[in-house]
Amino acid sequence: MPPGSAVPPSKPAMTPSDTMKAMILDAAGGVEHFRWGDLPLPEPGPGEVRIRIEAVTLNPSDTKIRRGMLPVEPPLVLGRDAAGTIDAVGPDAAGFSIGDAVIAVLFGPCSNGAYAQYVVTHAGFVAPLPSGADPMRAASLGVAGLTAYEAVVMKANVQPGEPVFVAGGSGGVGSYVIPLIQMLGGGPVLATAGSEESAAYLADTFGLPPENVLRYRSKSLEEMTEWVLAKTGGRGVPAAFDLVGGEMKRLCFGVIDFYGRVTSVVEEYDPDFAIDIWRPIVSPLYARTGSYHFVAVSAPARFGGPEHWGVFRKNLDTLTGWVEAGRLALPPVRDMGELNEENIRAAHTLLESGHVRGKLGLRVP
Repeated sequence: MPPGSAVPPSKPAMTPSDTMKAMILDAAGGVEHFRWGDLPLPEPGPGEVRIRIEAVTLNPSDTKIRRGMLPVEPPLVLGRDAAGTIDAVGPDAAGFSIGDAVIAVLFGPCSNGAYAQYVVTHAGFVAPLPSGADPMRAASLGVAGLTAYEAVVMKANVQPGEPVFVAGGSGGVGSYVIPLIQMLGGGPVLATAGSEESAAYLADTFGLPPENVLRYRSKSLEEMTEWVLAKTGGRGVPAAFDLVGGEMKRLCFGVIDFYGRVTSVVEEYDPDFAIDIWRPIVSPLYARTGSYHFVAVSAPARFGGPEHWGVFRKNLDTLTGWVEAGRLALPPVRDMGELNEENIRAAHTLLESGHVRGKLGLRVP
């Protein structure tokens, strides 16, 4: 059952030990539909573990599901990123024991989403917490970390010395994309910023010099394209990452060099949105013999079977290994407080404002 799945029916005559607290979304729409309530305590089945959740981080997909943009019916429990401790292990859940500190990405079969005290999920979506890591920051390795890994390593295959353009570098996914590029030796990194705060975040967190930050407010698509091309001697970049969508996606197509790769993590909901990639004379890809890659990180879980799930644990293990080795820094996470109705509403409202740098997190009581 995917995250954001329907709330299971209540069991009759439950004792306190049979229940857990969860943030239940009763209807699609605004943040007022969140309710802190009781649910049955889930039990792990074959190949599954139960995690007592300590911290969660939020993702834009949480707000899209809440608003009814994805085909999941309330009531439900949202959240895909969790960190906590295993407190029950089902048969054949190899590699885990009660008491293990772990992170989980709730893409595959699970009892409920991460906005809860407990979750049961298949062990293939769980990895050990990086040694010494803060659980809330480590939780973000789920959606944002895996998305960035697929984009930078698996799809764009960034090489040492390659100039790279990142549209949306100060957000959650960008906060992994940029350090992954730097870790692989790519650069210089050119990135966008819509505010002084975002520009400062890019400088303070990743060391980007001000001259490599595109302040795009009040600039046309043509002006932004000229800026990137001027920074690369007119050639463009070998790799461009669209982490925003819309006009920024068009910008990425317009700034690639020959054999350039455009990689996007953002779907377009406007049916009239179009980029002409097929006709040789006008196509930004054909003219540059370029390629386009789309990252839908949860797709192997949503549309594939257990034989496809190994990619999640494999990639999580790679990321956590880099974190433990000091090669990859976990991004800043703004602690929004304890998981309760007031704080989850505030966190969703802030996330939808578009002014979040890094990640938002909540502690689970």
